[in-house]
Amino acid sequence: MMKTRTRSVQMGFGMLAAIWLAGTVQAWQPAGWVYMDWPWAYDGTSGDWHWFSADGTQWMYDYRPGAGWSKLPQSSLTHGWSYWDGAWAYDGESSGWCWRNTGGTQWVVNMHTSQWSLFGQEAAAGVYLVVDLSGGPDAASYPVSYREDVPAGGWTSEHKTFKLVLRKIPAGTFAMGSPAAELGRSIDEDLHTVTLTKDFYLGVFEVTQRQWELVMGNKPSYFNNSAFYPMRPVETVSTYEIRENPANSDDPLVNWPANRVVNASSFMGKLRAKTGLTTFDLPTESQWEYACRAGTATALNSGKNLTSEESCPNMAEVGRYWGNGGSTYSQGCALNAGSAMVGSYLPNVWGLYDTHGNVWELCLDCYGTYPGVVTDPAGVASGRTRVERGGSWAFDAKDCRSASRNNNWPDDRRSHIGFRAARTLP
Repeated sequence: MMKTRTRSVQMGFGMLAAIWLAGTVQAWQPAGWVYMDWPWAYDGTSGDWHWFSADGTQWMYDYRPGAGWSKLPQSSLTHGWSYWDGAWAYDGESSGWCWRNTGGTQWVVNMHTSQWSLFGQEAAAGVYLVVDLSGGPDAASYPVSYREDVPAGGWTSEHKTFKLVLRKIPAGTFAMGSPAAELGRSIDEDLHTVTLTKDFYLGVFEVTQRQWELVMGNKPSYFNNSAFYPMRPVETVSTYEIRENPANSDDPLVNWPANRVVNASSFMGKLRAKTGLTTFDLPTESQWEYACRAGTATALNSGKNLTSEESCPNMAEVGRYWGNGGSTYSQGCALNAGSAMVGSYLPNVWGLYDTHGNVWELCLDCYGTYPGVVTDPAGVASGRTRVERGGSWAFDAKDCRSASRNNNWPDDRRSHIGFRAARTLP
């Protein structure tokens, strides 16, 4: 085949339970800020909390540990805070009550009208992040919870349909690309050292058709057999629809890597807003390969290499490709042809499934030449196409290697292209 190139947190006051409040997708975020949720921002460098005006142009007040509150210049008491007593503050503009911890260094909860929101904390965040999508596209929020391990008996159909599960990937350094002698290697896979300084979460499975339907309210995929579609990966969706513009055209305000903004009506925009987790996005290309490899340096993350570029028994162990069911596809085919149900093959040692084959997985990066030794790369500054990784049911074994790269137009929709959700931690 040719390449186309809930959360549920118990608070210490009364019977109040903290649940995530849907956040607002910001059109900007100053450098250095580690948390932002209208009308609040937290500066992790100075430890300051700030509140800003309704139009987002002016900081009104800030709280500095050890110094208390101070009013910033050119602000007015007719807007914003009308009360604070050292532990509580009331925002008269948004009708939000906020409470800070006893050390005075962080705001812990924020209540807007009727809901409590844990503010800027990971609060016992575990190895697995679970988003409950069961409320569907009309839900006001998607509850978030964490767990430390895989459920007894393994992940079930619930975790491939109504719940979105991501696994925490630890920061680290690895060799990205492929060695010159690797079978099936392409010329754009220069071996280089990459360091990722931040932990991040990445989907245990590719986003499925049912999960997309629960967030976006539509069913765009080619493999739409009513008996099998829910747990197949969503495909025939574009980069624009995932994060930039559901109308499938360019949004000039969304401009990776210059900013990390997403369109509020896109899949990622809705996921951010309804979970309050404002760094949901596609993974970078380096995050994707680091997570796929999970410490391996071989062509496949099983620790094995290919025996043939086209058809390979080692590839058949870890994912769906042209040689083990892909070639017999039809639009209405069962799960033994075309794309497979997510989680049908062996996972890597970090418990991620289908990073080899099934569908190509879109990344944030514009396609370009690899740099040399690099830390936290975001890809080239600009480019016409977006990177996709992992191969698919429609491609040969060589295209499904850990190092294999592909690229496509950001508005292109194809039955062999999908994605996996990610969330980078501060």
